[in-house]
Amino acid sequence: MKKILSLLLIAFLICSAENIFAAAAAGQKVERILTLDECIRLASSINHDILINKESSILAEQRVKEAKSLYFPTLDFNFNISRFSNDVATNINYHSLPAIILLPEGNREYFYSTKLSLWQNIYNGGRTKAANKLAKLNYEKTQNYSDIKRNEVIGNVRINFYKNLAAKEKINVFKKYLKKNKNSVLQNRMEIMQHRYELDILDFLALIGLELDTVIELDGEFEIKDLDLNLQQCILWAYQFRPEIKTTQYQETMDSIAVNLINMEKFPTLMFGAAYDYLGDDTDQKEKDWYVSLNLNWPIFDGGAMFSRLKQNKIKARKSAIERSQIEEKIKLEVRKAFKEYEFWYEKVSKIKNSKTQNMEQELLNIDIKFNYIKSLVELGLAIGKQ
Repeated sequence: MKKILSLLLIAFLICSAENIFAAAAAGQKVERILTLDECIRLASSINHDILINKESSILAEQRVKEAKSLYFPTLDFNFNISRFSNDVATNINYHSLPAIILLPEGNREYFYSTKLSLWQNIYNGGRTKAANKLAKLNYEKTQNYSDIKRNEVIGNVRINFYKNLAAKEKINVFKKYLKKNKNSVLQNRMEIMQHRYELDILDFLALIGLELDTVIELDGEFEIKDLDLNLQQCILWAYQFRPEIKTTQYQETMDSIAVNLINMEKFPTLMFGAAYDYLGDDTDQKEKDWYVSLNLNWPIFDGGAMFSRLKQNKIKARKSAIERSQIEEKIKLEVRKAFKEYEFWYEKVSKIKNSKTQNMEQELLNIDIKFNYIKSLVELGLAIGKQ
């Protein structure tokens, strides 16, 4: 019995030693095993491009709230205490002060004024409404651009995940054939592949936003799907789902509103205001003033600047219409090229499904074909705007 236990202990120690040496040879211990879904989730949460564009959306949302404030009155409270000696009455008028303060002539040890004022915009030719609509469109456009960047990042995550998966499978193929035949050429090819894989993993870590010293292992396989796709349907989907189409539409509408805003400058501005002043000094003189005011301002002539701005915005609107047509043609070209690429690799991958050829070069080629099929499918999804 003691001999059996001794043999088991020796076997355990040998296995432990082998595992230690294997871990040392492989380098650092694997910290995270990542699936494709996990990589996409991480990139969506911590990728810098995605986070920057999220902040841009939040900023645009705050500008919508700022534009809404134009519907409400402005209410100011001002208190001032001064000491002065004036031969004539003097105004304190500084850009950071909300109101002009009048200091009378004479000497004062102290002079204080308190003012409460309110102004409400009644009519300005629709400029407030247009400014609010413009802010909302800018918010939607910013969100749309954020979707574009997110699609690009997620597409790159998918492609690079399968690229690294393919490299790992190729390394395993080299290892399998090196066990059968110790060949310096194969050894060099495997080492080169291993070196490139390590560099690509660094790029992949940067892409999803993880620390570059994180040791990861990718867990997945090439999934070959039979999809019923046709070119015309893909083009229709692209017009429906591509965020770039919506972006150009938003820009056209914004340029149209900008033209209307210039036209609105011709209209008068009508405002209602009210204020209450309480003044006092060291002579115990007190003064209470108030006013209620209705103010109308109608621009008559500005040297032709308004007409120049109007022409500039009309030019921008025409430019946006041309750019929309250009983007539509560009998207159509991208879809056609992506669909051709998909068809080519789908045909190739269909042929190797039932292939029974077993040699190293064929296995390496099969891995390349599977990767290029997955890549073409991802790129077709990006061209359509739908993964």
